[in-house]
Parts: sequence; structure tokens; C-alpha cells
Amino acid sequence: GKGFAIGSAALVSLALFGGFVTRINMQAAGINVLTPITFAMLFMGAMIPYWFTALTMKSVGTAAMAMVKEVARQFQEIPGLLEGTPGHGPPDHAKCIKISTDASLKEMVPPGLLVILSPIITGTLFGVHAVAGLLVGALISGVQLAISQSNTGGAWDNAKKYVEKGCVSIMVNGQAVAQRKGSDLHKAAVCGDTVGDPLKDTSGPAINIVMKLMAIISLVFADYFMSINEGHGLLNIQ
Repeated sequence: GKGFAIGSAALVSLALFGGFVTRINMQAAGINVLTPITFAMLFMGAMIPYWFTALTMKSVGTAAMAMVKEVARQFQEIPGLLEGTPGHGPPDHAKCIKISTDASLKEMVPPGLLVILSPIITGTLFGVHAVAGLLVGALISGVQLAISQSNTGGAWDNAKKYVEKGCVSIMVNGQAVAQRKGSDLHKAAVCGDTVGDPLKDTSGPAINIVMKLMAIISLVFADYFMSINEGHGLLNIQ
């Protein structure tokens, strides 16, 4: 399913990029990637998916740590909750839900601003050729990164499940011993899965939105970009 989503996002972004080029009346002359400003923005666009991934991965870690602290607080302050003593006080589920909900909204503000503002600032300052380079760089880099994150995250997740089923054995004193939950190998697999889950469930799918949203923003603001020094931006770099 993730592969179809990535392919769909790539094709939609390519179609929107074609609409952007048509809107700025460059379909005849085309976009010359050897133009210095376009070439420079290719690299800038290629870095955006990585920057976006770093922000979303950090957000997952921040939200998870807040949840861990809240659970630890409840274990300490609610008698018998950790031990499961009959008649212990009820856990505060609403607090945990609030932490998760607030984090899902607040932590997505910086990544969202990055995707929305990058083409607007680029077009305003450097012009439509720079935006074209930015979009192409983000599209190529985003497709590769989305595929990599989905596959890598899935591999880490499956590795943990593979260990939990006892499918991995190591030799101990000449005998094969299956490594299950509680073993050092399983602990290592869980550590890997803490990275794999946000890769395949958060950053990977969100890259699809990065590609499409940047192209949509550029298309919507195409006329605005063209109104600034005939499409060369405030800095008028030609």
C-alpha cells in the first residue's frame, strides 16, 4: 500500500509541476537546470525531505518522552497501579490522550511551515526558475527517501517480530538457544523498532504530502511570483 501511495504522490507532484511550468509560460523554452539559480535550488530542494524527516522524527521522540514521564508519574502517585493490586486507583487515561493529541498538533507546526513557506520564500526572493529547481529537487529526493523509510522501517519492525517468534537462535555452549522476549537480541531489536516505527508510520508517509503540497503551493502562487520583477524575484537574479 505504501508503494502505491508513494508512486501516486510522485505522479501528482509531477503533474502539478507541469501545471506550474505552464502557468509561468515556460513550457516552450523549458527549465534549464544549468542556470546557476536553478541548479543551486536543486540541492536546496533535495535537502527539504531530509530536514522534514528530522523534524518529524524529533517530534515523535518528544511526544513519546512526554508520555513516558506521564506514565511514570501515575505509577508513582497512584498506589497499587504498577503492581496491579486489586482495588487500586484508576489510571488517568484522559491525561495520556491529551498529551498525544496536543503533541500531534503542536509538533507538526514546524514541519508544516517548512513545506508551506519554502516555495513561497524561494519564489519571492529568487523567482520562478528557483522554484522550479526547488520542486524538482524535492520530488526526486522525496521519492527516494519515502521508499527508503518505508522499507527500512518495515524491516526493523519485522525483525522484532521475527525475534519474538523464536526464529533466531544463537549458539550457547554448543547448543542453539532461541532468542525470545527478554533476551539481549530482542532488546536490540526493540531499540531498532523504536526508530523503524516512526520511519514507516510518520516520516515516510508524510514525505508524500511534502511532495504534493510544495507543488500545490507553487502552482497557487505562480502568478504572484511572476508579478515580482517578471518572475525573477526581489533579488532579481538572472
